[in-house]
Amino acid sequence: MAADTSYSTTTGTTSSTSRTRSRVLTVRTVRAYRWPEVALFLLLFIIFVCAAIVIGTHAYFAYVQTRLTVGVPWYYYFLIATGSLSLVFVLVAAALYYIHLLLPLPILLATFVLFVFWLVGLVKSSIELWGPLGSVNDNCVRYVYAAGFWGGKTLDTLARIQQEGMCNLWKTAFAVEMIATFCLVWLALVSWQVMAAARRY
Repeated sequence: MAADTSYSTTTGTTSSTSRTRSRVLTVRTVRAYRWPEVALFLLLFIIFVCAAIVIGTHAYFAYVQTRLTVGVPWYYYFLIATGSLSLVFVLVAAALYYIHLLLPLPILLATFVLFVFWLVGLVKSSIELWGPLGSVNDNCVRYVYAAGFWGGKTLDTLARIQQEGMCNLWKTAFAVEMIATFCLVWLALVSWQVMAAARRY
């Protein structure tokens, strides 16, 4: 800021008043790690949606098993817990990014742990869905999709609609688990790239 000098005349004398030169220090907050914002938030959003879908579908599966008075498989609760952890992970990551404290190493470690959990659930679901004789898909093909014409305002029609819905929901949950697993691998690669780029500077 330039010094401001003003002159005033009083009874033939000239007096000068100068303001003290002041220096303004501007502090800029610079991210130590530069995250690709579009890719980061797209991956977090997809993981959030996949986790929500998996929680809802397997909670419904557990409810149906309970109403049928049969045992609830362990991987139902495992996938519900994995989806819940993924939701917490996404919310925490978004909050840390907002306050400029998102570090790639913790994200990389958390992503690896979640990837292992999702992969375990995906493998178990694939065995139950696409396994040998007696799997979910085998029963759907033999008893639901291969059935003859059905319809009308009967309880049997409602039961068939429910059966088709369960078969399609199983396939949807399996596809969503694959997408979530792939996105976690992608997020781990993004974290590694961010960390490697920061080391070069």
